[in-house]
This record gives sequence, C-alpha cells and structure tokens, in this order.
Amino acid sequence: MSDTPSPTAAVRAIPYSEYRMEVPFLDHLKVLVEPREGSGGIMVVELEREHLNGRMQAHGGLIMTLLDMAMASAARNHDAQNRSSVTIEMKCNFMRPGGGIDGRLRASGRLCHASRSLAFCDGEVHDSNGQLIATASGTFKYVSNS
Repeated sequence: MSDTPSPTAAVRAIPYSEYRMEVPFLDHLKVLVEPREGSGGIMVVELEREHLNGRMQAHGGLIMTLLDMAMASAARNHDAQNRSSVTIEMKCNFMRPGGGIDGRLRASGRLCHASRSLAFCDGEVHDSNGQLIATASGTFKYVSNS
C-alpha cells in the first residue's frame, strides 16, 4: 500500500479512546493508535505474552483485530459525515508469523472505494523490521453515531 508507514516513523501512539471513541477490547489488548492526517490511524501493539498463540507468536486473532480497526479507521476518516462503521465482511491472508514477546506490530488501512453506505478497504500488518505479516480486505457499513 502506498501509505504504509515507515517502522521508524516518530508519531506518538495514544489510546484509541483519545483518538476516536472508547473501545474496551482495544484497551484490553493494549492496542494504541498513531493518528495520521488524511488516512486514518495506524494500530500499534507491543507484543507481550498474552498476545501470543501456542507457538509463542502473535495470535492470528490479534492480527485480524489490528487489520479490522485499521481499515475501519480509514473508512471513517474519509466519510464526510464522520460516521462509525461496522464490519460486514473481512478476508485475511497471513504471510508469516507475527513475532514474539518484545516484538511490535503496526497495521495500516486504506479506503479503496466508498458509496453512501459502504466502504471497501484494504489493510496491512508489518512487524518492527518492516516485514509484511498479513494483508486484508474488508467491507464496512457506515452507521450514524446518534
């Protein structure tokens, strides 16, 4: 993706609740967001034991959560009404293991197309060395915030 962040980009990561809204699941997973002007946020997690699967690598569910939130952030960022979005469908391809304790994962999303009610997005997760870990595509439905 053209807006894939550099692993050394110096942007302060903040809790998602300071970026958009409170999402307790992201707090539980210790996922932070690096706000990006014009493209949505970059989801970041410093890997700890509770993020790992039985092979002591980043759990696939964590990777999919990062992709889901990064793509939803990109969809919302491009919506003139600043509506939230819910995932309609998502496909993920895992390229390689995501690393173990003391690793870092960063997920970015990109809006490919939006209609009045739907957004079509792509996402990528990279490790701290910039290696591609997983890709995803998803369809999101815009919902009003009231």
